[in-house]
Amino acid sequence: MNIKTRREAAIQASIRNARDFLSEGTTIDSLNLVKGELMALCAQSHLFPRSDFPVPDGDRVERCFLVHEGDHGDFALYVNSALPGQAYRPHNHGGSWAVIAAVEGEETHGLYQEVTPDTVKLVNQITVKPGTAVSMLEEGIHSIHAEGDQPLLHLHLYGKSFARQGERTEYDLELGIAEHLVMGELDYIEDAR
Repeated sequence: MNIKTRREAAIQASIRNARDFLSEGTTIDSLNLVKGELMALCAQSHLFPRSDFPVPDGDRVERCFLVHEGDHGDFALYVNSALPGQAYRPHNHGGSWAVIAAVEGEETHGLYQEVTPDTVKLVNQITVKPGTAVSMLEEGIHSIHAEGDQPLLHLHLYGKSFARQGERTEYDLELGIAEHLVMGELDYIEDAR
């Protein structure tokens, strides 16, 4: 059995478990179970070799590989391969829950609470590295900043694929404004199923 077949089997098993954990609804407790499942998948780092998920070249700082998506665009799993320094300002996920865990590399996730429709405040920070994960309910808001000089290889599991997420909100902390965007079809997502 080749590595892609083994990876697909492991992903399918993890997704089945995640579906079971969330079958009664999405709560902090059920997402904590999904976090454990995703961290266990990340611990099988041999299934995610850099040869299959290389770092970007040129001007890009990340590559995003879709490795699973349910029949209705749900339970979408992406492999994010990024260079040191990758950063995203605070944003939500358009009504989707999210769980992020690390195969390699380290990034800080700022967790925010909305104060007004245009402003948020930092309420916590979590470092995601091998053996740790972060999760967010549908209304969750976070920022991302890659740490150190090691490239990232992280798994991102969403309740809805990027193309099916609703309007996202991104917050500009310096200007105190919010910008709205729809993800739609993204040309930087590479299908690795």
